[in-house]
Amino acid sequence: GQPGLTPALRILLLTAGAVVTLWGMSTYAAYINSAILAVMIVLACDPLVGWLRRRRLPNWVVLLCALLVSVLALVAFAGFLVYSAAQFAQALPAYQQQAQALVQNVQAWLQGFGLDAAGSDAVAAQTDTATALNWVEALLKSLIGILGSGVTLAMLMIFLFVDVVLFPGRLTWQARHVSAYAGRLLDFTGGLRQYIVVMVIIGTFVGGLNTVLFFVTGVDLPLLWGVLSGLLNFIPFIGFWFGLIPPAVLALLEFGPQRMLLMAAGYILINATVQNLIQPRLVVVRLNLTPFMSLISATFWPLVLGPVGAIIGVPLTMAVQNLPLDVDPSTRWLAPMMSTASGEKGESLAEEGSA
Repeated sequence: GQPGLTPALRILLLTAGAVVTLWGMSTYAAYINSAILAVMIVLACDPLVGWLRRRRLPNWVVLLCALLVSVLALVAFAGFLVYSAAQFAQALPAYQQQAQALVQNVQAWLQGFGLDAAGSDAVAAQTDTATALNWVEALLKSLIGILGSGVTLAMLMIFLFVDVVLFPGRLTWQARHVSAYAGRLLDFTGGLRQYIVVMVIIGTFVGGLNTVLFFVTGVDLPLLWGVLSGLLNFIPFIGFWFGLIPPAVLALLEFGPQRMLLMAAGYILINATVQNLIQPRLVVVRLNLTPFMSLISATFWPLVLGPVGAIIGVPLTMAVQNLPLDVDPSTRWLAPMMSTASGEKGESLAEEGSA
């Protein structure tokens, strides 16, 4: 018979396949983002669907209620983003003027310590506060673009809700009687559902507290930055700091360093308490995703799918870990390296190898 593939050739083919797959995902990023967001929205509505079912309502009533709530929420969110983006764009020239004045003050302050004009100009050239807000504009445009293609998102949501509401036990039946892979998919969707629901609750809680903080400290557009901080809560570790940069820059430009430090201290206290004490216990342990892989998820997927990839990066990484890698025997050894439960899985794999 024909000899099998060598390990080097197998790795080469796997790498080539991954590159082609990622290229295809990047090419059709708009549709993929819409599809993944539709799945996340449907899973986030699972508590509502369960509550309606416990009231013994007909399936068509449950379906209509879930669709109505999700569509109204999306329309309201899209309107809020458009309005906030318009306000931000209108105020941006004033922020740029304030930034130029701040840079001039910094130059004068540095020259007062004996730094010559050339040195202070070099420092000023490296200080571009507008750059700190560019990623906010990119994220808002990306979200508005996805929500703007409402037909695709709405159609995906409708058919997903139909599957969830009208055929709730189909995947369970497949897992019990037909395919073990369906069982793995069922376990994964259950964990992903818990992750999304918990993150929505935490993001809403953190966003509300941050909005109050921004309002009290006088930062412009407090609701926008509060909502943005709630969304960025989906980005592990670095989302915390990304949510701080825009309001900190505005507080510095409008009120000076003292108000900025006061606002930043309150923000760090709120978000550090939630992210370091509450969120890891609810999310990381439940999903068995290592902190390193969470960080990789937040930095790699935006390169493929754009800014929205940072928000949906953790679910995508979990899908890769639990479905293709952990199911295929040739790649199963990779899955425990991405998991906090690697010790147990490693022992089980070692026992299988020695048997």
